[in-house]
Amino acid sequence: MFYDDDINVTKRKTITNGKPYDFFIYDLMPLEKEFDETKKFGKGDTVISKVDDFKLYDYETAKKLDVKIRCSKRIDDAMVGLEPKQSKKVFKQCLKELENRGLVRKKKK
Repeated sequence: MFYDDDINVTKRKTITNGKPYDFFIYDLMPLEKEFDETKKFGKGDTVISKVDDFKLYDYETAKKLDVKIRCSKRIDDAMVGLEPKQSKKVFKQCLKELENRGLVRKKKK
């Protein structure tokens, strides 16, 4: 997948501790709206999810860069709340869709 083809992907270039650090941010909110039957998720404030196990190939630098996932604060809070079943189900569906769109999971150490 070329990240230019997907409107939900943005590339960020930063300098961390004196070294360049490039990464992608994937906006998950449209997918949350698509998979949520209750219409609770996919709106409001956003946060960067703790899930950081995806990579995407950057054809400009010929490297696989980390992908940070921007999701709604509602789904992030609900996953650690009292009844996380619905939110975890929606989030897993979103992650599965990311894999279908060409993002690659990092290898577990």
